[in-house]
Amino acid sequence: MAKKSYYVYKDSLTGKIQRRLVNPIPHQLLIDKIKNMPVSKFFKGPMSEARKQMLAFMTTAFSLTAALFWNDAIKAMITSYIPKDGGWPYMMVAATVVTIIAVAVTWVVSKSAEQR
Repeated sequence: MAKKSYYVYKDSLTGKIQRRLVNPIPHQLLIDKIKNMPVSKFFKGPMSEARKQMLAFMTTAFSLTAALFWNDAIKAMITSYIPKDGGWPYMMVAATVVTIIAVAVTWVVSKSAEQR
């Protein structure tokens, strides 16, 4: 349990020094409660939902970062194969090929996920 603490102040009306017992700081009460709580109970409830949501946000952020790096890598690879004076027809062919590959990979991954 948290130790007792006192607030000492000078009363503005009487000029006397006053001493008042201060309730424990709210976060200290929470820390004491958590220390005595079983681990299985700690990971249940609204705070565990917040942890799950934060984990989902972090996973999404890392996935987006990886996708942006892959975007740059694929664009660099495509520009090395497409002639500089090729124009938009070559870009349409490249976009179609990349789309077909992306759909195929997504289909394979979703089928393997269904089997598990």
